[in-house]
Amino acid sequence: MAVNTKKIIECYSCGLFVNKDSLNKPLNKSFKSRTLKCPRCNSKVIHDEIHSIESLYYAISSLLLFVILNIYPLITLSFGITELQASLIGTVSILLEQNFFFVALVVFFTIVVAPVLNSLIIIIFFIQKHTNLKFLTNTLLHDSFHFFKHWGFIEVFIISIIVTYIKLVGMVSSTKFDIGFYVMIAYIFCLYMSNRKFSGKEVFGD
Repeated sequence: MAVNTKKIIECYSCGLFVNKDSLNKPLNKSFKSRTLKCPRCNSKVIHDEIHSIESLYYAISSLLLFVILNIYPLITLSFGITELQASLIGTVSILLEQNFFFVALVVFFTIVVAPVLNSLIIIIFFIQKHTNLKFLTNTLLHDSFHFFKHWGFIEVFIISIIVTYIKLVGMVSSTKFDIGFYVMIAYIFCLYMSNRKFSGKEVFGD
């Protein structure tokens, strides 16, 4: 008798093969989760999360916040009567003006292009799922989702802003976080939650 190996998973703690059909029933309908514990050693064997429509809401919110983010400066520095404001896109422009073309390209891709396209991929998936429109194949969606998810480093950028703020305290007349900084925090939260509630394994079957 043939065994369906897709329903079998190995416990990495003791090596026992467990049937996935014995998964616990999901408790949360909006964001389902399935857990299975090894009957031999009681270790957690699997934890699958099924994507939620909330992922779409967070993805749309992150795009809207990204637009607002580029309107306001992130940080303001005062040198006597001179005031300098730094924004997200302005950072890339400054790098280009200083002839740091490669660094500017990397920064632009990791803090602008990758996070935005990551959100767009999630939105496109839900559009294709609930309508007859077909923009991209599932394979391309899968590859694009994981590529842009792993190449987005907007959280690293905000850490660098905080470090810059700390190092400049006492070196300039005044430093302060502007509206853009707080919008960026909300943007990173929505971006994280859109990925957190979107399960590529459930959607694409990887």
